Amino acid sequence: MWHKKVSIALSAGSLAALSALAFAVPTEAARQGAQRIKINDDCNPASFNQFLGSPDACVKKNGKTTIEAFIAELQATQKVAAWNFKPSMLKIKEGRPVILDNRGGETHTFTMVDHFGGGFVEFLNAPSGNPVPAEECVTHGAGGLLPKPPSPVNVFVSAGAREAFDTAHLMPGTYLFQCCIHPWMRVVLTVK
Repeated sequence: MWHKKVSIALSAGSLAALSALAFAVPTEAARQGAQRIKINDDCNPASFNQFLGSPDACVKKNGKTTIEAFIAELQATQKVAAWNFKPSMLKIKEGRPVILDNRGGETHTFTMVDHFGGGFVEFLNAPSGNPVPAEECVTHGAGGLLPKPPSPVNVFVSAGAREAFDTAHLMPGTYLFQCCIHPWMRVVLTVK
């Protein structure tokens, strides 16, 4: 059941620290051949920030989806359509970067997983049909689920930021990625 007060593993301060650790977007020369994934959400800052108890959980100025509408859609459909990665399927040449372009108002992760699953925000897992967290998303702590730290395969992308995911370490094949905050946000990436 949804509760008015929700404790989320990532505070606004820790989001800033995590995004500072994320990997920089390469120069224009390195971007040749890069593909782009748009990270979208439509959070309404007034309702999200009040519900989450943080003045900057959502920084999207024109977000229209209230927390009540978000919860209702998630409970009805196991996802919130405006929270997505576009495209959800992508092919890229080996070694080319993927530019992660966060056009939303919240932080999202782009995390490589062996199997899709839940994330580290427990109250979003069951309603999204992902009761078991993906191992690559979480660490179990005294207070519950905690996020795994940023790494080359676990990129945190702050609202309005662009980060690069480097495919140089990936062999040709198919890889699964998800947001460890909003686990219905998924990408199937094929490296050729």
